Amino acid sequence: MSEKIYQISSEQIGVVSFSEPWFLAHVEVEGAQPFQVFYPSLDEGIRKFAPIFEENVIKVWKAMGEEGEQKIRDLKEYIINEWYDPGVETMRRAMFETYGYPEFRDKTGKELIEDGYDFLAITIGHICIRFNKLNFYFKDLHISTRIVDKFLAVDFWTKAKKDALEELTNTVLD
Repeated sequence: MSEKIYQISSEQIGVVSFSEPWFLAHVEVEGAQPFQVFYPSLDEGIRKFAPIFEENVIKVWKAMGEEGEQKIRDLKEYIINEWYDPGVETMRRAMFETYGYPEFRDKTGKELIEDGYDFLAITIGHICIRFNKLNFYFKDLHISTRIVDKFLAVDFWTKAKKDALEELTNTVLD
C-alpha cells in the first residue's frame, strides 16, 4: 500500500463560494445503511428529497410489517402534534406563497401529511433547517441537514500542471 504525502502551500488553499446555497442531508434509520444526499439548491432539495426519503425510510419501515407501519403512523402523528405551526403550516404556506404550488392553498397541513409521504418529507427538512438546529430526531430516525454556501478547497491541479511541465522541459528526447 502506498502512502501519499502532499505538500500544500497557502496559495493552494481557498474558499469556493456558491451563488446559491446547496442542501445536504444525512439520514440514519434503523434497519438501513445511513445515506447522504447533496443538492445544488434548496429548491432542488425540496423537489428531490421526498422520493429519496420514501425509498430509504418509508420503504424500510414498510418492510418491517405492522411494526414499521406503526412507526409511520407515529411519525405522522408526531409531526402533526408537535410541529404543526411552526412546521407543517409554515411549510404549507411556503409551498403555496413562495414556490407557487396551487394545490397547497386549499388543503390543511394535516390533510397534506395524511395524504402521503412527499409533504411529510419536505416538512421534516423544513423543520430541520428553520426550527430545530439542522436536525430531526424521532425514535429510530435521525436526519441531519446542512446548508452549504461555501467550502474550503485545495487546488492540486495548478501545482500538478506546473510539475508536469517542468518535468517535460527537463526530459531529453533521443
